[in-house]
Amino acid sequence: MSRSNTHLCFAAALAAVLALALGQTARAADPGLYANYAPNCTFAFVNDAGSAFTSVPPGTYQIVVFTPFAFGNGLASCEYVQFHLTGPGVNLATDLGGGDVEYEQHTATLQPGGTYTVQDDGRAAQTRRTFTVATSGSAAPTSIPSTSSSSSTKAGTPSKDPVGSAIGPFRGALEAVVSKTGKVMLTKSRKSVSSLKFGRYAIEVVDGSASAGFAVQQVKSSATLVSTAKYKGTRTVTVNLTPGQWFFYTPTGAHHPFLVTR
Repeated sequence: MSRSNTHLCFAAALAAVLALALGQTARAADPGLYANYAPNCTFAFVNDAGSAFTSVPPGTYQIVVFTPFAFGNGLASCEYVQFHLTGPGVNLATDLGGGDVEYEQHTATLQPGGTYTVQDDGRAAQTRRTFTVATSGSAAPTSIPSTSSSSSTKAGTPSKDPVGSAIGPFRGALEAVVSKTGKVMLTKSRKSVSSLKFGRYAIEVVDGSASAGFAVQQVKSSATLVSTAKYKGTRTVTVNLTPGQWFFYTPTGAHHPFLVTR
């Protein structure tokens, strides 16, 4: 089997995820708090900058729960997560469809002066942590740039230059796949990407769709279009990933978060 066909087979096995329908114009979004799970069923709980925190301003947040693959396939330490966020006015729990989906986004309003607890109920002792909410201030909205108007890349010409303000060391290759139906996946050494060290990566995209495309984007930054909507085939683009919360996605489809660490 050819390498391209192998990639497309992997894409066909990609589990369905909850779509984030973002428009093509820039807009403000509530800031995010992210539970990024590892296959051992513990998680990192971080903010938009990809950093752990002990206090946040009051306001409305998007709570994003993410696993690198659907845990129901039997490859994780648990069949499903038991994420739970509790505190004044909030009792948010999810098992990501009993292990059938990789990603959910929920809205929670955190009250001034409140103390909140987050844990996985199946591993409470290993995962429990608390954070407080300030008595004043407000949660600042996150600017999500347009993928069609904010990027300096011309339509049909993906960027060839490393992207990012601080050029990091070269870390190797990532493999991206866009299936014929527009589903996407990103892997490193055949393993789904949930966390990466900062630096430059050569992203090889195998795009089997003539209408989807592939992009990566850091929160509060412009998107980098690796493969355009009309492109179909294989190409490699080097991208500089700086520390923080990132997403990979088709420009009109589901957004999949991953964390870049120092």
